Amino acid sequence: MRNTILTLCAVLATATGMQAQNTVKLGHIDRQALMLMLPERKAAEAKMQEFAKTLDDRLKAMGQEYQTKVTDAQSKAETMTKTEQQVAMREIQELEQRISDAQDKAKDDLSKQENELLAPMVDRTNKAIKDVADENHFTYIFDSSTGMVLYTGGGTDIMPLVKAKLGIQ
Repeated sequence: MRNTILTLCAVLATATGMQAQNTVKLGHIDRQALMLMLPERKAAEAKMQEFAKTLDDRLKAMGQEYQTKVTDAQSKAETMTKTEQQVAMREIQELEQRISDAQDKAKDDLSKQENELLAPMVDRTNKAIKDVADENHFTYIFDSSTGMVLYTGGGTDIMPLVKAKLGIQ
C-alpha cells in the first residue's frame, strides 16, 4: 500500500512537471512596424532630416570653396612661380583632406543623432512589450521583423496589445 502511494505521488509529480513544461506561451511582434507607428517617430524623422540638411549644407559650402580654389589656381597657373604653385596645390590638398574628414564626421554625427533620437522610443516599446508579456503570461516574445522567426502560426501577435499599451490606434 505504501509503495502504491509513493508510486502514485511520483506519477503525479512527473505529470505536473510535464504539464508545466507544456504551458510555454509564445508571442510575436513586428517591432519594425511598431516603431514606425509611434507618434513621436515623425518628429524624430523631421529632426533627423533637418540635421542632415545642415550637415549637407556645410559639405556643399566646403565643396564650393574647393571648386573656387581649383578654378583660381588653374586660371593663375601660367603666371605663378613654382613656389606659388606648390603652395596652391598644398592648400587644395589640405582642403580635400578637410572635406574627407568632414564627410566622415558627418556620417558619425548623423548616426549618433539617430541613436539619440531612437533610444527613448526603443526604451518605451521595450517597456510596453515587457508589460504586455507579463500581463498576458507570455514566456517568449519574438521579433518577427528581424527574420529570426521561421514559424509564427502557433504564437500570438501582440501588436494590438502593445499598440493599446502605447495609446496608438
